[in-house]
Amino acid sequence: MRSAGMRMALSGVITLLAVSTAAADSAYFSVKGGAFLPSGKEHGTANSLKSFDTGYAAEVAFGYRPESYAALELGTGVYSASGTVTDSVARSEKTLYGVPVTLTAKAILELEKLELFAGAGAGYYFTFIDQKLSFTNGGIAPVDESSHGSALGYHLVAGGDLKLSENFRLGADFKWFSVKPDLELTDAQNVKKSSSWDLGGTTVSLGFKYLY
Repeated sequence: MRSAGMRMALSGVITLLAVSTAAADSAYFSVKGGAFLPSGKEHGTANSLKSFDTGYAAEVAFGYRPESYAALELGTGVYSASGTVTDSVARSEKTLYGVPVTLTAKAILELEKLELFAGAGAGYYFTFIDQKLSFTNGGIAPVDESSHGSALGYHLVAGGDLKLSENFRLGADFKWFSVKPDLELTDAQNVKKSSSWDLGGTTVSLGFKYLY
């Protein structure tokens, strides 16, 4: 699965570079950042981000527009959030880091001063969780561990760009994504288990785009 994801990401890079070379006047580069809202806040399970607070996200992307109404975009970045759970048995402090490599197809509605867009795509996500686990029973040693996993994921995106000039755009977007890698972490019973984690969520971002 991991090698298949890497092949997909590499294929996306090669395809995008090849096509953008032929359509360089439609290429663009974007940088954005904002908030990451973890999934599972209401109905999440133990292997989700239910206990995590709002975090941050940042992304850079390179794309091209073969037509005024369509774009293909390759992006990467980082998102992170932290959470703490305390009960009568143990206290767990976790921090999540995710690094996606994504390919997105967008449909664009171009207006006089605005460009509205919506799209969907897939990507390969490299994820990490750091955990500090302490037990109320003083006879059990605390645990300080990290686990990493990777998996294919998918996403939906919508937003808009304000035309500041011929080459610059100021934009905002909303992205929902889902990814479920396998991670191995110690639970409150001091047992280390490998299981699938729901590490998706929503990002709300602001950023700049440069067309060239």
